[in-house]
Amino acid sequence: MRFRGAFRVVSSCLAAIALVATGVGTGAVPRVRLPADHYAHPQVGIEWWYVSGVVHAADGQHYSVFFTLFRRAGFLLPISQVVNLKTGALVGHSEAAAPGTISAKRLDVSVAGAQLRYRPRTNSWQFAASAGGYALDLLARPQKPYVLHGGGTGVIGQSSAGSSYYYSATRMSTRGTITSAGHRLAFRGSAWFDHQWGNFENDLLAFNWNWFSCRFADETELMLYEFHTRTGIPLAAHRSGTFVLRNGRSRLVSGFEAVPGRRLLTAVGRRWPLDWQLRVPSEQLRLRLRSLVRDQLVRGLLLPTFWEGVVSATGTKHGLCFVEQSYR
Repeated sequence: MRFRGAFRVVSSCLAAIALVATGVGTGAVPRVRLPADHYAHPQVGIEWWYVSGVVHAADGQHYSVFFTLFRRAGFLLPISQVVNLKTGALVGHSEAAAPGTISAKRLDVSVAGAQLRYRPRTNSWQFAASAGGYALDLLARPQKPYVLHGGGTGVIGQSSAGSSYYYSATRMSTRGTITSAGHRLAFRGSAWFDHQWGNFENDLLAFNWNWFSCRFADETELMLYEFHTRTGIPLAAHRSGTFVLRNGRSRLVSGFEAVPGRRLLTAVGRRWPLDWQLRVPSEQLRLRLRSLVRDQLVRGLLLPTFWEGVVSATGTKHGLCFVEQSYR
């Protein structure tokens, strides 16, 4: 879908959104309060709700599923993608934008063929998107408490652009359907949810990052992020994360190493690492990440292209992770 007129005025700002972010906690602003902060924050410039997961469908195949709804400058932009993790085939992709607002008191949004709903009575989330003959409908519910990043405050630093609010549901049970080419498949699986908002939308330094979210077989989780320059040089001063124990308690990760491997995907004018070595000294973690599918780029018309894909994790722990690489 392409937009003209009024949308063109804000499209450059929407293009700066490249997805999910994080930072070092700060006491300069109030901490996140739930459930109130599940809803929209109209007073800030940019906000998004994100979910990604690995699901097993009725056809015996595993799929990666991804959905995000952005709110920016009076517009809402939903984007989704589904990839077959065995064949590497792109099952479906959607991207749209339309004028709209979101309430600060409830979350029940329908816009441009997409839906985002939160049901407080059951603490469950619904995400849906469609385009052409493709549709994704996903219902997810946290299996552990929500995690406030930034050492338990929910406040992190968005590179050098200032503060950002950020929390996650690191392990969710999920079920739903994927529709493609007239075929509808039911699925079940596990998902990760993020909600982030702040006033960093006009600083390009806030939108270059590598982000890692892992769910391990021992029911622990790990989130790491590092901001980098437009050419991909990591900024050591803007690197942090969170480790989540089996009981849901979390610990701040104040430092880590992320070294890209030799396998690369060369596409859209960039070279995207497909493997990573992660080292987290505070948790005694050494992990080897390897992409399950070579090309997991989310190619956008309204957003810059970014890499959003599933990788296997081996080493100190075993599991599956999502890696996100964005450039602006």
